[in-house]
Amino acid sequence: MICDAQARAGERAICSGVIGEEAFRRFDLPWRAVQTSVNCIQAVSPEGRMLVHRSDTPLARVVDKAEFIRALAERALAKGVEIRFDQLVESLEHGKHSVTLHTRSSYEASDRLKAHVVLIATGVNGFLTRALGLARPRQVLQAMQTELTFPNGDGSDIARVYVGRSVAPEAFAWEIPLGNGRKRIGVMTSRDPEPYFANLLRRIGVTTKPPSWRVDKKGIAQASVGPCTADRVVAVGEAAGHVKTTTGGGIYYGLLSAAFAAEVLLNAFRKGDFSLHVLGEFERYWRTSFGAELLIGYSARRLAGCLSDSQIERIFDALSTSNLLVRLNGRLKFDWHHKALLAAMRSLLVMRGEYTPRSGTIH
Repeated sequence: MICDAQARAGERAICSGVIGEEAFRRFDLPWRAVQTSVNCIQAVSPEGRMLVHRSDTPLARVVDKAEFIRALAERALAKGVEIRFDQLVESLEHGKHSVTLHTRSSYEASDRLKAHVVLIATGVNGFLTRALGLARPRQVLQAMQTELTFPNGDGSDIARVYVGRSVAPEAFAWEIPLGNGRKRIGVMTSRDPEPYFANLLRRIGVTTKPPSWRVDKKGIAQASVGPCTADRVVAVGEAAGHVKTTTGGGIYYGLLSAAFAAEVLLNAFRKGDFSLHVLGEFERYWRTSFGAELLIGYSARRLAGCLSDSQIERIFDALSTSNLLVRLNGRLKFDWHHKALLAAMRSLLVMRGEYTPRSGTIH
């Protein structure tokens, strides 16, 4: 059974909607939610310098997150899963042989449900994990996003990422194609995002408030600390901090997290044992798969956040003249960043004379 606080599947879905090709292949994701493909990513410096990574095949697909959720919900229903909408789980109560969920609807109707085990997938809203002493984020970034139609827009497959301390402190801004001249425009930062969002809109030529204006805001959990499991409880996805710490993307790592949890829960049901001793195996699964990605990405992003705009411009110049992106091509993967990050940092240190590479390393 799924308890969903929303009134319907896909309601209040806030997401850039960019999903790598690997996720579609691995999980047979619903194609009906795909709006367009991304074949090129441009990184843009504060002064407008560009670094370009292009592929002959799609690097990622852009989806309508609400439609994506609805399609997954339909698959779950077809498999016999019961989904109870408008059911906010307010608390969990551990018993010797079960867990009791205390729920409340928007009409203030309360209920109590008993379960052998509970999977927490509440996203960045961590009141349940906090109450249970489970994973808590090291940092929560703030994001703002809207969708706009550009009259002279085309079917471009280019996604742009804007970086710089004056652009989006400790993170970045984005411009994602949706097809037919529409784009998803957003910013993610460690500070109040509103002034940076306004600056981004002016930068791309939006000077007046469009009709039907809608701006979404959300927090994005980063690199959680603490356990994801307890007796009869497993936290997954963003509730467990399983979000890419470089880009803030949570769909693929959330799916991986859920898949690992499903395997652990199936084993627990076979054994009839839902103790931490059995469920704790989930920790090994996710740490082995993407634990290093989260920590290295988080450290790299925080270090990059210390750079001034002028330092970022010099790095763009160095990367352009060294042709580093071409030499990093085998290490550049849409969903896995730590090898490229480490190689890039080594190469920058080599350029500055602060690092002597071993034979066979990229520089």
